[in-house]
Amino acid sequence: MAENHPHNLGFKGESIVAQHAVFALLVDILNNLIQAKYQSMPVSPFETHRRVMSAFFAALFIYATASVAEVTLRTKKSVHQRLVGNVRLFASALATILLLMTLALILACIISVLWSCLFVKLAYESCQDLCQVLKAKQLMRY
Repeated sequence: MAENHPHNLGFKGESIVAQHAVFALLVDILNNLIQAKYQSMPVSPFETHRRVMSAFFAALFIYATASVAEVTLRTKKSVHQRLVGNVRLFASALATILLLMTLALILACIISVLWSCLFVKLAYESCQDLCQVLKAKQLMRY
């Protein structure tokens, strides 16, 4: 069943490592910029952007969970790896935008439009993958 699954170059081992590296770099850069912005202020971003920071940690948790699940599914050569990979990409984009919201709201809104396009693309691919998996399971039953 895994042989019939279309391969996406974005989910090859080297590409996944590169995606993790880019996400880590973005989070590190944004974290440093947030620290520089709030260094001279008597408040923290947790006080001024409580909901945004809570949503960031939720997205970060989803990203970490999906990353672990993706590795597990990849070692089992599961057809669900691509679905989990799409969730990981979505969560990483959301987490990055949420951090950016604490720095520049206008820029974050503009990038959110791009993020929405990514979400639509990933949702479409995920629906196709899910339909393909369900059809394959249904054919196996008969």
